[in-house]
Amino acid sequence: MLIKIAIADDQSLFRNMLAYILNQDPEFEVIGEVGDGNELFALCEGKRPDVVLLDIKMPNANGISTLIKLKEHDPTIKVIMLTTFEEDEYIFEACRNKADAYIVKDTKPEVLVHIIKCVYGDLFVMHASVKQYMVRQMQQAEQFFAQEPVEEDADFDSVDLTIMRLISIGKNNAEIAEQIRYSEGTVKNRISKMLANTKTKDRTQLAIFALQNGIV
Repeated sequence: MLIKIAIADDQSLFRNMLAYILNQDPEFEVIGEVGDGNELFALCEGKRPDVVLLDIKMPNANGISTLIKLKEHDPTIKVIMLTTFEEDEYIFEACRNKADAYIVKDTKPEVLVHIIKCVYGDLFVMHASVKQYMVRQMQQAEQFFAQEPVEEDADFDSVDLTIMRLISIGKNNAEIAEQIRYSEGTVKNRISKMLANTKTKDRTQLAIFALQNGIV
């Protein structure tokens, strides 16, 4: 039985090379290659893949929002997140939203083949550097959850709360700005203020804060 694979990456050369490599394995069938999240979703509706290789950063819909949409549509599809480097703000969101693997693009071809087969067999895989990041975040989360919840009169308005919710589902500043109809600079300034008010260090900790306080 062939493992059907879909590839989503905005770099055509990379995805073409990836498809060529994977098609050399007799257990794989690459059923399609696309350049953004919207094209991927359309492909998955027409030809249901077993495994999706999904780039974190793509035009029109980033990897996290595409991951969420795919898993909502069909939770059985295995999704392997691909990244050029370890973008901290995405790692937590990818794992939180049920990614099945998180690996860097410079993974050796023979290792990637093995990863796909492991993921297809219901194993979770992450790059060693990503594991180190997750351990650090878990340690910080333990300390953070030990703190008292935010005071009820904390200075958050409805826009702040909306921004926190959008951060928690992996939206970047540009996507948030477009959705709430604010400038990207205003969104950035509001996030900076929220980080200061919540005494959090980054977007991941802000997402944890939102979870702790029932915002998401």
